[in-house]
Amino acid sequence: MRKRIPALLAALAVSLFAVLGLASPAAAAAEINYAVDADWTGSCTDRRYTPNVDGCVQANGDDLWVKDNVANGYGVKLRWYDEDGTRTGECIDTLGQAKAWTYCNKDFTDGHDIRWSVCWDSSTGWDCSDWWTTRV
Repeated sequence: MRKRIPALLAALAVSLFAVLGLASPAAAAAEINYAVDADWTGSCTDRRYTPNVDGCVQANGDDLWVKDNVANGYGVKLRWYDEDGTRTGECIDTLGQAKAWTYCNKDFTDGHDIRWSVCWDSSTGWDCSDWWTTRV
């Protein structure tokens, strides 16, 4: 009996360390970026419009563009995740409607599909558009 308890504790410790070691990379936090003001007059390969917010994922340069369309004091964002990897995140625009287009610069893996949607905040919380996919 004395030999079984240390063996059981050792097996438990090894299992615990294995689970913790494997769980850490999978539980990576979302990449949260705050959009910066930009003078954008170019074209975008994948642009979407809603009454509250416009968004664009520019594959050449890995830029995420967000435009607040309503001067209501609430923020807007472009949320995304890499369908071919583990990265996920948000590009949040808190600069307001007067700033027009804002952006977040990312560095996506070439050839990956980025799934994204645009969202707008309100008194009842965040509402989001349908999802779209852009290959970067």
